[in-house]
Formats: sequence, C-alpha cells, structure tokens
Amino acid sequence: MRSFPTPLCFPTLPGLDCRPLVRENAANIMALQAAMLAALPDPCWYYPSDQDMFERCCERGESFGFWDGDTLAGFGTLTPWWVRPETCYAARIGDPTVLTFDFQDVMVHAAYRRLGIHSALLRLFEDVARSAGGKALYCTIAPENTPSVRSFEKAGYACVCVQPAYGGMLRGYYRKRLV
Repeated sequence: MRSFPTPLCFPTLPGLDCRPLVRENAANIMALQAAMLAALPDPCWYYPSDQDMFERCCERGESFGFWDGDTLAGFGTLTPWWVRPETCYAARIGDPTVLTFDFQDVMVHAAYRRLGIHSALLRLFEDVARSAGGKALYCTIAPENTPSVRSFEKAGYACVCVQPAYGGMLRGYYRKRLV
C-alpha cells in the first residue's frame, strides 16, 4: 500500500496552526461542515461528505487543517489517484489518472474567511503533489459558486468541462497542470 506524501513544511498564518488531521478530528470536520453549509447562500454549492469518509481520509494522511486553539478554522483533503483510480476526477473526465491528485472537501469557517486559509491549502497541496511527481491537480466546483471559482482560477486552475456529478448536480471540473 502506498503512503501519502509528507509535506516538506506547513504554511503559517498569524494565530493559526496548520497540521495533519487524524481520525479523532472527524467530529471537528463534521461540525465545520455543518456550520459551512448553514452559511452558504445556496447549499447546492457543496456536496457534503459523511464522517466515515472523513475518517478514512484522515487515516490515510490526506487531510490537513488550520486550528485556532481547539477550533478547526478550515481544512482540505488531497486524495491521490491510487486511492480511487476509477473514480478520481481525472478519470471522470477522460484524462490520464496516474500522478494526479484531487483537491476536495475544502472548507473554511465563516469567522475565519479572508485570512488566507483557502489559498494556503492550495499552495500546500500543490507542493505535496509536486514533491510526489504529480502531473495535475483536479477539483470540482458548483458553477454558481463564484467565490470558489475565482479562488481556484487565481491559483492557476482552469475549467475543463461542466457535467453532472454527485447525484446529478452540475459541477465544473477544474485542472491545474503541474508539468
């Protein structure tokens, strides 16, 4: 079994601590997800995950979070292609899958927005993917979620296509080539 690439260093943000998330943090993730969903202008912007999925991602070392003391301010998950080769985002749109990574389940609590958490996670995951020889990063975004679209485009992601996902909801599939 492959292991998740270890980040060479963690991003720093004033007053926040970035670290890998562990299985025991899944309850914190679920609480953050509930708060984030309640604050969204449209709940269709985000497809929620269940606690079991978060626990598995944490066990594999794919999830990282920013903490303010005991409060999870934001987190993200980066899943390598080998975890789900037939259903990773690259496979869903017909791209080669080897050496690709899926940026998924990024969340930032409303009280911690505009502090750079989302951008720091984007940089961290790009560094992790590059250190593992990654060729591309992928994510999906609801087309109406313009704040996320802008954030990913600013970081160099481009929309490859828009197609149904997650039970028929339209999603833009975004890719950032690393080579």
